[in-house]
Amino acid sequence: MPVPTFPRALEPGPEQARSWLREELRAAAYHQEPLLDRLWRWVMDRLDALSNPSGHLGAVPTVVTVLVTLLVAGLLLWVLPRVRRERSLRRSTGAVLEDPGVSARGYRERAAGSRAAGRYDEAVLDSFRAIARDMGDRTLLQDAPGLTAHEVGMAVATAFPLHAGELARAADLFDSVRYGGGTAGAQEAEDVAALDTALVRSRPAVTTTSTPTTAPATPARTS
Repeated sequence: MPVPTFPRALEPGPEQARSWLREELRAAAYHQEPLLDRLWRWVMDRLDALSNPSGHLGAVPTVVTVLVTLLVAGLLLWVLPRVRRERSLRRSTGAVLEDPGVSARGYRERAAGSRAAGRYDEAVLDSFRAIARDMGDRTLLQDAPGLTAHEVGMAVATAFPLHAGELARAADLFDSVRYGGGTAGAQEAEDVAALDTALVRSRPAVTTTSTPTTAPATPARTS
């Protein structure tokens, strides 16, 4: 069977082929719609089907259309925040001390430099890392390099209960900045640095456990 031949116009050179490919990839079919846009378009299509007189469901009352709209909107409002929260929780599992070789003093110097330069996010992260490193050096924090921010906060709070609230807020701020896309301001950077300074100057609480004592036996009377 003879091999079919094509007009020379359909045999492009390398440059012409690349040009055709670029033009083809500009087509809208190759660009994926965002999930929320596709979902919203699907909802609107369903509503159009309900209200279209030519469709099989054209006789559906308006109240049903309204109820379906409210139901879908409620589902969106319930599902989307949960998805975002679950993604945030999955991201918020990293260890505080990503570089265990840096000393507490090194973290404090970095934090001070970041505050002076207006990089408050970095200042917050390094001030909290200074707390974790310092607590590890003081043997008040076990396995410091592998702990998350909230694990650090809870562990340090057992030794410094008066600062428990500040530690919890600092841990939340660390995770928000590091993993949640949040930002910190000058006051927040100063607060975490002040917490670090306060912990350095504080003595950990000493928990004592009392051991039961046995009362001396009363000597038996002799008659």
